Amino acid sequence: MVRFEKLNNKEKSSRYFNVKARCGTAYQKDNPRYYGTYICRLWLEDKKAFYKWLDENYYVVDGEQMDIDKDILQYGNKQYHPSLCLIVPHSINTFYENIEVGKTSITYSKKTKKYSVKVSDGNKNIGANNINIYNEALDAFCDIKQGILVRMAKSLQDQIPDKVYQAMMNTDVKSINAKHYEILE
Repeated sequence: MVRFEKLNNKEKSSRYFNVKARCGTAYQKDNPRYYGTYICRLWLEDKKAFYKWLDENYYVVDGEQMDIDKDILQYGNKQYHPSLCLIVPHSINTFYENIEVGKTSITYSKKTKKYSVKVSDGNKNIGANNINIYNEALDAFCDIKQGILVRMAKSLQDQIPDKVYQAMMNTDVKSINAKHYEILE
């Protein structure tokens, strides 16, 4: 059962100024993945509209910090806007922050001439070895990430709003990572 809660004004204000800070040049300079992020005019000009959105959308999941996310509904989105943002558990937010293949996710051994894949899933790693082609290694990475995402969504289904659950289930990890595939001639 989703446990919706209303935050007090001090908590709402803190979250508002946190979102505004992410849209500032100083924050973006230190956090390049936020470069170009901005807050919609409605929320910028009327923080009570942001407070109202929080009142309608804020919920809690036991043992989780709750975050405002701007790019689960639309991956790569740069705008904090009521129709583009979700309240999500921190574990989901950090999963999406690392949904793209990283420098250490796929490694190549010059000795064996094979690729290996390593994906962190909480306190454990899931991987695949002895892969001949980079694109196949990237497929394995995406499949592992997709599986983790589906498992997370299903384990939280009764504690998160349906729109968060559906956004997770509709995420296509391969599409998000499409730009990382090597073009084969």
